Amino acid sequence: MSKILAIDYGLKRIGLAITDQKQKIVFPYLTLNNDKFVLDELKEICQKENIKKIIIGLPIGLNSQRTKQTEEVEKFIKSLKRKMKISVIQEDERLTSKMAERFLKNNQDEISAMIILQSYLERI
Repeated sequence: MSKILAIDYGLKRIGLAITDQKQKIVFPYLTLNNDKFVLDELKEICQKENIKKIIIGLPIGLNSQRTKQTEEVEKFIKSLKRKMKISVIQEDERLTSKMAERFLKNNQDEISAMIILQSYLERI
């Protein structure tokens, strides 16, 4: 079985979390700067870690409405799919940042990605 990578997309930083080989345990992985190199960095991580699926948090307003951030993430997903031939699945990320703040002030982006990935694993 391959690992799954989760992405918590932000305009400045992108938090990553990863599963173990059996897809049972979620670990914080890394926080990347969201710059012109981020897609290349993600491709390298996916190759290094044998990633076959990416889960990305989709920010939807609490009233279930699309937001400007929703559109930003969808643009990023399109770029990600063009760059890599890996399955990309969207996961509702409402309240993950607030939950992450409770856990840890540092590494909040990675913790948010962990929560997104854990939510996905529990659902499947």
